[in-house]
Amino acid sequence: MGTPRPRADRQLSLERSQRLGHMTGVNWFFVALARHARCGGGELRAWRSERETAEYLYQSTWDAEHEPHPDGLGIWAEDGRDIVFLLEYDTVTGSEHLPQLADKLPGYAGNARTNMAFQVPILFCFPTPRREQSARRALARVSESRGLQIATAALDPRLTCPAGPVWMTLHGGHGPMRLIDLDNVLPDPWRVARTHDERERRELAALTRQPDGIPAEEDEKAFGQWS
Repeated sequence: MGTPRPRADRQLSLERSQRLGHMTGVNWFFVALARHARCGGGELRAWRSERETAEYLYQSTWDAEHEPHPDGLGIWAEDGRDIVFLLEYDTVTGSEHLPQLADKLPGYAGNARTNMAFQVPILFCFPTPRREQSARRALARVSESRGLQIATAALDPRLTCPAGPVWMTLHGGHGPMRLIDLDNVLPDPWRVARTHDERERRELAALTRQPDGIPAEEDEKAFGQWS
């Protein structure tokens, strides 16, 4: 009767250790960017935790089931440009959990069709090059991956910095390249839709203005004052 308890304790200890390692890795990622910025190599304009990211993406619906929950959100600026990204930080070194990793992509793609907050690059980070290559094959087999902006990197905290030339696009054959340069090469499947929406917004704004350039609501206020 007493045998299962030590096994359960060991399992719980392992899960807590993995969770702690994951949280440490995510924090290292952003701290490394901040350290690089302090050395004059750019600026970390935003760093959001997993919970803060979920609240932003889902408008405080933290417990949304069957939805992807990125490990963080960041804005990195360098060379007069900036890039907004979602972070998926992987700490597993073997072949396990690759299906779970790939299963996140349909959720990302579904949200991106209706939520502009998801229409940004998704960065997948891995502890070793071998793990990265296995994961890239698993991610690339998912059809929805071609409708997303995905880049991967194998990051060794002792040797590499997330801002440096360590990133490879999942599709298109680009890399390795700096974080800031990803925005120039990652395909943007939503650019046409955003351009269309912006054109409609400008046309609607123009319709609400009078020929003399005074917004309709301001013209009504003026008329009310003098009538």
